[in-house]
Amino acid sequence: MKRTTVALCALLACALPAAHADDPVPSVQVKGIADPEMRSYRSVVAGLDAFDAHRALAPHALLRFRMRHAEGAPANAGDGLRLRLASDDGSFQEDVPIDAAGLLTVGRNQAAYDADATFILNRKNGLYTGHPEVRTAGLPDNVRRLGDLRLECRVTIAIVKDQMPFMAKAAINTLMLTSDWCAKKDFNYGTPAPRPGLRAVLRDGERSRTLETHGWNMMVPIGDTGWPDDALVQFDEGLSADLTRTADETPRTAP
Repeated sequence: MKRTTVALCALLACALPAAHADDPVPSVQVKGIADPEMRSYRSVVAGLDAFDAHRALAPHALLRFRMRHAEGAPANAGDGLRLRLASDDGSFQEDVPIDAAGLLTVGRNQAAYDADATFILNRKNGLYTGHPEVRTAGLPDNVRRLGDLRLECRVTIAIVKDQMPFMAKAAINTLMLTSDWCAKKDFNYGTPAPRPGLRAVLRDGERSRTLETHGWNMMVPIGDTGWPDDALVQFDEGLSADLTRTADETPRTAP
């Protein structure tokens, strides 16, 4: 299985950062829409389709995209980012507002789709990325719902797959033994934390598990069906992730 993880990472080298070779199962950190100024609107529509198709995972959630610096820090109003959607032939052009928190909404636009428009950011390639973010309204900023993250994974993977050559997708499907990567047992999804180094704990009732974190990213066991969609990931602002590593802290009560 270790060999499978390494091979998976090699195939995803451009779209997905490397997994850890010592992980017992494929542990893939999905980065999302890398260099969004160079990405096709049609690829993002593939993500919108995945969001609509799997809404049962997070029926009360919204999908937005968060602009981030390449190292993971969220963008803000001080970055002065401006994003537009435009076609190469000039037949379509539209500004895409980015709010003070670095968030933007991408809606369906048939004209943009037909014109094969792309996202153009007023910065050099590679300085910023746009990451899908699925959140259920009403949760605190330091809490993520597991079903939201499962849906976020499906949105991200749909976008990534649309950008990948057929043979690369086929090879990964073979290695993963499924075309539904996000649903694979023990699949770990990498998603940004509010700040680097925070302790992240997955909780469902009295059961808890401290999650592995790497810088700005945390690894979430979205493929483990033993955790329900309503389980919550909570970030501890007062405790560094370096102080505790883990498997389950509390044994599961169900058989």
